Amino acid sequence: MEHRPLSPYFGNILLEWSAPEHDTFELGPKSQVIITITLVLIIAWALYTDSPIMAITFILAGITGYLLHIAEPKIYHFAITSRGVLTHDEFYAFDTIQSFFIHTDAPLDGLLSLHTRGRLVSHVHVPLSDLDRATVRRLLREHLREEPHDPSMIDILEKFLHI
Repeated sequence: MEHRPLSPYFGNILLEWSAPEHDTFELGPKSQVIITITLVLIIAWALYTDSPIMAITFILAGITGYLLHIAEPKIYHFAITSRGVLTHDEFYAFDTIQSFFIHTDAPLDGLLSLHTRGRLVSHVHVPLSDLDRATVRRLLREHLREEPHDPSMIDILEKFLHI
């Protein structure tokens, strides 16, 4: 892992790790054929019913899905510091985080959920990779309260679709 000097604003690094931006998955040949046939049928139906915008939308959805499938996930760096949590390119100071929760049940197993005071983004999810959950919990409990965060439908969809 590359070590970049942190600004004093972030504090001292207590724990740092790297994790891929999303889990990788492999579609089998049957799944690829089913998805391709389904997309072709939907696009054909859109063209048959004279809905070019729908056809363009599904063509773009297919291209986007294919590009996401073949792309290698980026590796992001994370850290718990003495002043907050550093998530790739964002820093969340402890005073801007209301609580945290470490998910242990599928499909969000191994995900750290931070409930922030943000209005637009109220929950931030951080993959813990193979980190010891007890160590993360101990470090965060010194500054934050642990409170269960029920996953939203969006959270489950993100994990299910690997995005």
